[in-house]
Amino acid sequence: MSFRSGGRSAIFAVGMHNMGGIEALRLAREVSKVPDGTFTIAFFPYNRVRGEASATLRVVSGCKVRAQLPRDRFWIDSENYFLFTDAKGECKTCYRILIRFMGFPQDNFKLRKIEWL
Repeated sequence: MSFRSGGRSAIFAVGMHNMGGIEALRLAREVSKVPDGTFTIAFFPYNRVRGEASATLRVVSGCKVRAQLPRDRFWIDSENYFLFTDAKGECKTCYRILIRFMGFPQDNFKLRKIEWL
């Protein structure tokens, strides 16, 4: 499988190292509590204006889970969103269901396929 990250293409193998979505989000919260703890996330961005998800997977490294900010306003239940910051500390949001891969420090950030169902 291939995807684009910051203008570069990357290829990785998807094997037996799948992870359930709820477990992945729990692990992301735990990793974020450690001072230097970060994770990598790969998801399909969603365009609310067009009402569709992108066909290009977006990969963001150096992430930490963040709390909802007062300026964060959602049209649907906030439980549908995953809130995080990137390596630059910029606030990011994605739909949980569109998260496809996550990588954690204990696996040297090897991306694991996220299973939601």
